[in-house]
Amino acid sequence: MVLYQDEAVGRLFNQWVNEHDVGNPAGANPVLVMDVFEHAFMIDYGLKRVDYIAAFIKNVDWKAAEARLA
Repeated sequence: MVLYQDEAVGRLFNQWVNEHDVGNPAGANPVLVMDVFEHAFMIDYGLKRVDYIAAFIKNVDWKAAEARLA
């Protein structure tokens, strides 16, 4: 899941990207990226994807994400 900012209008939007090197929309800057494929959380969280997502959100450096909007 990627949170993008549309360069033309500044609008934020979320989009699923299957591969991080392809499928990104033109004219959009990534602000925050969360890998939710199994390889990202299975070792630490097993099948508990919800716990992984909660830990991810809890540990986001929001000031860094905000700086990407500037």
